[in-house]
Amino acid sequence: MKRYSIFTTIFTLLVLVLVSCSDFDQLKQNTNVPNSVPSSLLLNGVLMSLHDAPFGTTERRSQYFLINYDYYGNNRYDLGAGDNYYTTLKNVVKMEEEATKLGLPQQNVYSAMGKFLRAYFFSKMSLQMGDIPMTEALKGVNNLTPKYDTQKEVFKQCLTWLDECNTELTTLQASTTGGTLSGDFYYENDLSKWQKTVNTFRLRLLIHLSKRSDDTDLDIKKQFSDIISNSAKYPVMTSAADNLQFEYIYPTNNYANNPGNFGFDALRNNCSDTYVGLLTRLKDPRVFLTCEPAKALVTSTTPATSFDAFKAANAGEDLGIMYNKTNAGEYSLLNRFRYYRTYTGEPSLEISYQEMCFNIAEAINRGWVSTGVLGGAEDYYKAGINTSMEYYEIPESGNLTVHFFKQGASISNADAYDIFTVPVDRNTYYNQMGVKYDGNTAVGLTQILEQKYLALFRHGGLESYFTYRRTGVPTFGTGPGTGNNQKIAMRFQYFDSEKTANTDNYKQALTVYDSNDDINGLMWILK
Repeated sequence: MKRYSIFTTIFTLLVLVLVSCSDFDQLKQNTNVPNSVPSSLLLNGVLMSLHDAPFGTTERRSQYFLINYDYYGNNRYDLGAGDNYYTTLKNVVKMEEEATKLGLPQQNVYSAMGKFLRAYFFSKMSLQMGDIPMTEALKGVNNLTPKYDTQKEVFKQCLTWLDECNTELTTLQASTTGGTLSGDFYYENDLSKWQKTVNTFRLRLLIHLSKRSDDTDLDIKKQFSDIISNSAKYPVMTSAADNLQFEYIYPTNNYANNPGNFGFDALRNNCSDTYVGLLTRLKDPRVFLTCEPAKALVTSTTPATSFDAFKAANAGEDLGIMYNKTNAGEYSLLNRFRYYRTYTGEPSLEISYQEMCFNIAEAINRGWVSTGVLGGAEDYYKAGINTSMEYYEIPESGNLTVHFFKQGASISNADAYDIFTVPVDRNTYYNQMGVKYDGNTAVGLTQILEQKYLALFRHGGLESYFTYRRTGVPTFGTGPGTGNNQKIAMRFQYFDSEKTANTDNYKQALTVYDSNDDINGLMWILK
């Protein structure tokens, strides 16, 4: 009897275990937390990742400003790993899945946005590192070792996604069957604005491929021409009102430079000669708003409003020497009135009309297209300059009010700044020999690229670094302070996780760089 009872007990327990296992998927759900996320909330988070904040290594890579205090970093080009956006891209996939779960058709507002976001983040990683996993990525446990797509394949797919996105956005604006966008803090869910951004961004990617413009498979010139010649099918930005820009809101999202970090950063970062030297050579009034005069250079014969009062450090200078000179007042600092006075600062332009104008001017200069809506290369070149001047509220003609920080003052005091007026005239500025467009020549191309560099100060993340890497304009400073044997690195390295978790494919990708994850190696778009 006792033996029978033991067997009965064991049998009963086995049945209970089997029943429990059959319901495992259900039981493992935590009912105390959400098991699904609205597409709008996922979109909101992904769009936050799209933002490239100013101040940090991206601006040092572009040599807009430099750090002079080694506790906080350096100006070396010993580039480590590039940005890892795969988690962000997984959220894009989830956003698309959740949209269809809610009953939206396969082609809907979130699937269209998903194509733009895929193109944005995959191309950005490729621009940094070269070949990357793409077609086999984002599959989770179904493929833990995705192969690397070549950079050409990445760009080809990204350009296809952008083309498809443009078509879908046209359809979605004409019908509500694809749902209504929500969660967009850039354009307040305006699909027409996003369509302009999609095509403007596509122009950016095509310009990045300038060294591959003769590739018959990609047909870069035709793609660019198709967009420029058909604004009805491919609407692009038409003014600064179309900018994809990030607005700062206190206390939720503070501007990178603000009164809270003034004491830490204001003297430990100074302007770069790559930027300031170009401004002063061109007698550009933007220098009075973005920089401060070097205190040691201001004399009775050289007022604070003289271009001669602005001087900055070479990026290659030894950090110790740079620190001493900065504290001695020999170098210009970021303008503390503009960048440290408030917590909200100025909007960061992620993709902008002024950048687009310079990209179109470059394409016309290179002979990809002959003209655009505004006219020839000079018309777009001038539009880019004027739009940048308007961003800084520089009048066409008249007096510009400028503020420079008083040495030793408190950032919060109303009287912490000396106020000056500077006469400005944009026509006079433009008609200078170094600024007036030279025509569709090599000199003209350099002018376009220099003005694009000035316009992207504090905007666009690594775009100015990518442009320098592709064109050599403007000339970047090098020396002991930039490290890397006084060379500007050409790429970022792959993530450490690829070395350990995707070893075989990682090693195969390195054959492009002689089996070395070389920061000086040339990726496909640069050859």
